[in-house]
Amino acid sequence: MRSNSPSHAASFVVSLVCVLTLMAISAKQAGANTLRPTQVLVVYDSRIADSVEVAEFYAGSALVPGGSGTEPGVHEGLRVFDLASAGVASTAVNGAVFYDDWIAQYREPIRAHLLANDLDLAIRCIVLCKGLPHRIDDITNPGIGDQPGDFSAHWIGSRAISASVDSELSLLWQDLPEGEIDLFRDVDRGYIQNPYWRQTRPINTYTNKEVRTPKAWVGIQAGRSATTASDDPREVLTPGDVLLVCRLDGHSVADVRAMVTRAQNLVYDTDAVGFVLDESASNGIADPTNNAELDNIMDILSRDDDYETTRDLILSDGRFDPARMFYNADSGVTQFLLGPNVDFGGVGIVVADPIVLLTHYGRNHAGNPGTPIVNQYDESFNLAPGAVFSTMESYNGRAFNGLPTRFNQGQVADFIGAGGTFGIGMVWEPFAQTVPDSQWIARNFILGGLTWAEAAYTAIPAVSWMHVVVGDPLARATRTSDDINGDGVFDVEDLYAFEKTPVDINRDGVADNADRQLLISTFRVPIQETGDAGRR
Repeated sequence: MRSNSPSHAASFVVSLVCVLTLMAISAKQAGANTLRPTQVLVVYDSRIADSVEVAEFYAGSALVPGGSGTEPGVHEGLRVFDLASAGVASTAVNGAVFYDDWIAQYREPIRAHLLANDLDLAIRCIVLCKGLPHRIDDITNPGIGDQPGDFSAHWIGSRAISASVDSELSLLWQDLPEGEIDLFRDVDRGYIQNPYWRQTRPINTYTNKEVRTPKAWVGIQAGRSATTASDDPREVLTPGDVLLVCRLDGHSVADVRAMVTRAQNLVYDTDAVGFVLDESASNGIADPTNNAELDNIMDILSRDDDYETTRDLILSDGRFDPARMFYNADSGVTQFLLGPNVDFGGVGIVVADPIVLLTHYGRNHAGNPGTPIVNQYDESFNLAPGAVFSTMESYNGRAFNGLPTRFNQGQVADFIGAGGTFGIGMVWEPFAQTVPDSQWIARNFILGGLTWAEAAYTAIPAVSWMHVVVGDPLARATRTSDDINGDGVFDVEDLYAFEKTPVDINRDGVADNADRQLLISTFRVPIQETGDAGRR
């Protein structure tokens, strides 16, 4: 029988205060473990006007001379590096640079700058500003990455050199070309399995003290990829060895500024925003077997039926209105999900709600509105602040630096111009097994507490490959459902408010411990005392 004595009540209050105090301490620790501005290097080129303007807007006029001189910057404490200061001329054309030139003109100057300023361990993220190249081309087969059939044969039987500048920089300290080591860029290999993929912890919970140690590469013939294996743990690639490389880019500087601005103080309205998960010819069931669905094909390591798994994850979480989950498994033009802002001639299913996640087959949808309007589906939606783009299209990160789309596929740049805030795209043919997993974007960013850079890289299966991550890497999202006291700020006061008056956060009809745990889990980013933030 419960005691109602004063001593029992006092004991309960003391226990509650202790629990909440520990939560607050853990939250502060978690905040310290997520990516910080002092760990971000903003890279620009003062010879490129757009690059200067974006760098100045993001890092501030005090750090980036040569612009208007009036920009306060978006974050305090960012580091900057002007590629022009290295004295190496760029040979990039239409956003592409050959591999050897990328080494000389980008990799080596950035390495030298970090070493000269004792930043090799301090920097965990690189931001590339508009105007810098986004594609690394294969000098022996120029442009082959734009030809899916040819590139597939090349990848299977030869050396796949094509990559994005961004993804190659994620392994800045590793010497990967065949001329430097004879293993990785060899026959039947093309990408490296990302060790940060499918993780849930902030990047600073992983040590990076061996980031400069050469790794012991091992080829995986079945996946035509590489990983590491060694009895020496220093030679094994870990999440801490991966630099989180993001891009502030778009069709115009104005698009970039608007994109970054939308990412600040980001709060998702859980009663108003929706999700578009438009698959094609799927059975609609989260089934990890190889069933020919594009989100569940080829490499067994990447099979996860991503569209269905993302749907189920968001619905089971319960915080977002389930009526605004727009998942479609069917093919045919009548089943093509699109927004109200482009006239598609009356075909398809119109989603009018503002959306926060666009995960779509696009041009790959069996039955689409056809050219030329199919590539406008991403611009047709009403986009909520913080909207994320991640589609099943091989060239959806191609259209930067003046390049057009390929095969009329949707583009991150178009999405940003239409009011989007974040995106992951591919600059050359990536193959289906390396397309980003939306469930990890949802788990770690939309539902969780990681920064955009961290969440994006937990969604990417491969590095040294084709991906570009677009958006403010330091952005973090909160949700209106988690603001228990209604003050517009999500902090420890919401935990106190919940204990006083429990709230049904997950929409199951009761306010109970499940809601409490949901609140705690999103407030307190998972931490583990193995981190090494590197030199400050």
